[in-house]
Amino acid sequence: MKFPGSKKRLAVLSTAAVVAVGVAAVQAGAIAADLSLRGTGTYCLSPEAVRTLAVQGVTLEAIAPATVDGTCLSMPGAGTLARDLSGGEVPLEGGMRFSGAGHRLDITNSIGHARIGEGNNTADVAVDDEAATNVDFIHWPLSVSRVSFTPTSVSIKDNPVTLTDAANTAFTKAFGASPTAEGEPLFFFTGQAEITNPFSKFPTP
Repeated sequence: MKFPGSKKRLAVLSTAAVVAVGVAAVQAGAIAADLSLRGTGTYCLSPEAVRTLAVQGVTLEAIAPATVDGTCLSMPGAGTLARDLSGGEVPLEGGMRFSGAGHRLDITNSIGHARIGEGNNTADVAVDDEAATNVDFIHWPLSVSRVSFTPTSVSIKDNPVTLTDAANTAFTKAFGASPTAEGEPLFFFTGQAEITNPFSKFPTP
């Protein structure tokens, strides 16, 4: 005996069950409050920084797996985003090296700390063979108007990135001067990341 539409009703009920289980899991804390991100961040030198670094004879290079294309450096990364979209944290892979006049400045283990108002990156910073860890290195503005969201992604474009006092000191120690005037951007940052679906661990009908 056949029951018309029974398979369709079963699929609807199964989908509803998955959603119900997912909601219950969130409420019970089985799914982490933070959403997972994976993507790429690209730092493009500002025109002022390009001119100053050229005068200083300083070049921008990538520390793998980061890559350089002209005056832009890209780094992959994976981190987390708060479910209320109020902030997040993304460690970046690889790093950047400024080198010239027999000196180098390496920035590695960079972590982006996003929060509404102003974000920052901490990093390990080495001038030649003298290194410091977890340095507050760059700051950048962050507001809802600067960020674009879809159900599966988050992105930001041409966000100005400025050096901290500690970063200016590192550049001055390595090359005699900072590459930018106070408060002017060293980079413009563009990033995009995919948001992992928190319900992906549940089976689909």
